Amino acid sequence: MCHSTQINSLSLEQRHELVKLHGYQSSSYFSLQQGVDHVGIAGVGFIAFYPQRFLGTTFNIAFTNPVCSATHIPQLVALLECVTGHKTIFMAVDNHCADQLIEMGYICNDMGLEYHLLLAEYQVGGKHMKYLRWAANLGNRGFVVKEQTWDEVDAEQVKHISTLWRQTKAVKDKELRLITRPPEFKDAWGVRMFFCYRDEVLVGYVFFDPYYKNEKLQGYTANILRGRKDIHPNGFLDYTVLEAMKVFKDEGVRELSLGISPFHEIAEHTKEVKWMRMLQKLMYRYGSSFYAFQELAFHKTRYRAESSMWYQCAPPDTSAVKAAGAVLIAVNVL
Repeated sequence: MCHSTQINSLSLEQRHELVKLHGYQSSSYFSLQQGVDHVGIAGVGFIAFYPQRFLGTTFNIAFTNPVCSATHIPQLVALLECVTGHKTIFMAVDNHCADQLIEMGYICNDMGLEYHLLLAEYQVGGKHMKYLRWAANLGNRGFVVKEQTWDEVDAEQVKHISTLWRQTKAVKDKELRLITRPPEFKDAWGVRMFFCYRDEVLVGYVFFDPYYKNEKLQGYTANILRGRKDIHPNGFLDYTVLEAMKVFKDEGVRELSLGISPFHEIAEHTKEVKWMRMLQKLMYRYGSSFYAFQELAFHKTRYRAESSMWYQCAPPDTSAVKAAGAVLIAVNVL
């Protein structure tokens, strides 16, 4: 039997410990974002989710791998659906999680490419790295990057840059969520913040979320990148990322993730719903008024990073239109 009291049953400290143990996915930290629910079992794991209703049906939108060992995924999914009474859509999960869900009868579509690079061997040499070599030299043009805590920066300037940045995006009046983690303008557990200045004036910043495996730090995900559009030359956010990479490399950190590019290079999957893939391709090609799908993908490919496909999995007999609509509303694209 399950009971509603099991929702949010784990303390934040318990979830931190589970993330350190099982949060190897570069988006695992997103499961700790504010405004979402979770179902969990102490010492086993948890699933973070957002309930979203669309066209008369409510779905649990789970936006990362369940934070647990692969063998416990069926147990936690069953608990979640027993507690909520709703079916669950998993978006942006890796191949290990997708394989487990397919064994449970889920359908599976490609979701997009996640980009990551190994810091020990990464270099910006070669003709394909011309842009990054240029960005790496912006320190010669007055830009300075500093890793700082929240009490060391001008909080109002940080928030002001965020507001101005958001006004340049398709979704202006609210933060995207779930497939990213909305910014928290404060110090947060494990998060590293790098701020870029020009002539001692703040012009942008990048926040990095950690991910772990077996209690060991594996890498950081460049989650929040925001900067002033009136500062030229642009490229200072890439300079900030490259400067942070030097720090992480010196510390022995293994990886840096650039996150996922939704719907980029998706292909046919043996367990897919064809109409879902067609909707995704239409969104990628014509949906720039909702989200900068192609622009984001182009920017990430400039790093020449390794990539791996992530997946969206849904229960069988799920309407592709309902699933797509629920996901887009849940992430604040619609």
